[in-house]
Order: sequence, then structure tokens, then C-alpha cells
Amino acid sequence: MIRRAELGDVDAVRAIGLQTWPVAYAGLVPDEFITDGLAQWWSREAVERGIRNGVTLVAADGDDLVGMTGLGRQDDFWVMWKLYVVPGHQGKGIGKALLDAAVAALPDGTPELLLDVLVTNEKAIGFYRSQGFGEPRRVPDRDLGEDLMWMSLDLHRT
Repeated sequence: MIRRAELGDVDAVRAIGLQTWPVAYAGLVPDEFITDGLAQWWSREAVERGIRNGVTLVAADGDDLVGMTGLGRQDDFWVMWKLYVVPGHQGKGIGKALLDAAVAALPDGTPELLLDVLVTNEKAIGFYRSQGFGEPRRVPDRDLGEDLMWMSLDLHRT
């Protein structure tokens, strides 16, 4: 079941990040990147801010939260900042269900959904391409450096 996250879900959403990040990025980035990312983007405060100010959706398996996605605005764009499914529940369609729910949660008329991804994260890039993401026509005014790239889902086609 996919639903909107509530403030009472902060610790469970945070636990998803703490479980998935070390696995998702092992071998792709230095250990310090994982440690710093967990502290910055998966802190209690950051997760609560995402639930309050953006769109955070969660996937539940019974009483357990097993996946999440977080969307927000940057400049004039909607960006999916997070999409994670805990390792034991991957490959079961939860990521696709979260992505579909994220698209459905966007305001009517939203032309595209952006995300940034590590250029070395072939598993994530493959998943997003299989879901229709490609090269963006335009992007926010934010330098991603050489390690990240933007991907875009054209919502006028879907």
C-alpha cells in the first residue's frame, strides 16, 4: 500500500534511508559520502522537513514501511529527491508503485519530473530508463558536478 507520509512516520522513513543508503552506494562512492549523506539527508530534521514541506510517500507492508519517495520543488521544477526500497523488498514492484504514486501526486499540468542520479549508479539509471526517464530538455540552475546527472520524465507523454 502506498500512502502519504505523516509526521509520525519520521523514524520509520529515516530507517529506510539508514538501511538502503549503505547498500545502494557501496562501491560507488567513498564511505565518507555515505556517512555525510546519512547525517545530512536522513537526519530526523531533514526527514521531518521533507514530510512537512514536500511530498513524501511511503510503501507499507503490513505495519512496516519498506520504501519511500520524496519530492520537492527546485526553481520551477518538480524533483524526486529520493526513491528507496529496503533491500529485502526490492524487485517486487514497490519502486515502480512509488514512482507511479509520485507522478500521480504532482499538480495537474506538471510538464516533467526531474531527478539526479550518480553517473556510476547503473542499477538506478537502468530502472529510471525502464520507467521512461531520459535526457532533460532543461534543468534547474544547479551545478551537479561530474558525479551526478539529471534525468527527466516527460509527463505530457504518460
